[in-house]
Amino acid sequence: MNSLAGRRILITGISRGIGLETARLFLAEGAELVGVGQNAARLAEVQHELDPTGERVTVVAQDLARVDAQKRILAAVEKRWNALDVLLNNAGIQIDAGAHGLVDGKEATLVRSMEVNLMAPYRLSLALLPLLARGKEPRIVNVSSGAGTFAAMREAQIASYRLSKWALNGLTLLLSGELAGKVAVNAFDPGWVKTDLGGPNAPGSPLESARGALSIVTLPFSETGKFWKDGREIPF
Repeated sequence: MNSLAGRRILITGISRGIGLETARLFLAEGAELVGVGQNAARLAEVQHELDPTGERVTVVAQDLARVDAQKRILAAVEKRWNALDVLLNNAGIQIDAGAHGLVDGKEATLVRSMEVNLMAPYRLSLALLPLLARGKEPRIVNVSSGAGTFAAMREAQIASYRLSKWALNGLTLLLSGELAGKVAVNAFDPGWVKTDLGGPNAPGSPLESARGALSIVTLPFSETGKFWKDGREIPF
């Protein structure tokens, strides 16, 4: 317990699923949080559940696909701490219809997938770098997927989702190189989990994913540019 005591952490997609369960676990481990979600009413419920006094949790309602979303989030983090230790880019979507690949899918699906799953983490990570620079052993964790590995690129189904997560893995590698020694940057596969995205037949639970996230944010600071699942490194 208290492995995150005093740590200042931003979690996107905090209002449900893996994000919410991770917030619960991180709070139990002593962290303070800023949480981002799209639905203001749901966020208010989450705020009341997690921390009704607002002493340890601040929530921000924002559509991460908006090109200016990072400005309001940056302002909230500046107001609360003026620094940041961990950015957990958790929010993501999977909107491919059925077994469609890129050829028989819709361009709008690919564009939306890239906006939420790639461009939002890209913009937010860059916007928060000055605050991460003031943090303690600062790190960025990008929530990716086993569907976005190099090997998985040979499968056509859910193609827009796969491509967006593969690109997110590429972002992880590029940022880890540029920020070496300054900010640790890693990718995280939470597994196939029973959430709105994963569906009711998924074998895993959000709590298992949350434990995996905890293992990453407590890694030695020197661990960067890698892909993790269940506390173990896996191939990109």
